[in-house]
Amino acid sequence: MKKEEANVYKTTNFHIASWLVMNDKELFSVNWPTKHRAEFVFQDFEGRDDLINDFFKQEQLQKKISADQELKARMYATYSPQQYDRDNE
Repeated sequence: MKKEEANVYKTTNFHIASWLVMNDKELFSVNWPTKHRAEFVFQDFEGRDDLINDFFKQEQLQKKISADQELKARMYATYSPQQYDRDNE
């Protein structure tokens, strides 16, 4: 991690980013390092590892995420999502 990035936490995991927002952590920005993957940037904070570990311990939350992923897979198996050109937006 670069020196100027020492006080930030970055993740490409949408669900972890959502968990952090839900727990009142400030989202600084959403970057697009590639056309197909977003990177969520937060102010780093004390207790981050514990909070993220709590995310994985939430059984109902994990079941919901699995159900969402299954539904999306079935939905997109028959109808591909619209592709957007971020360079022209």
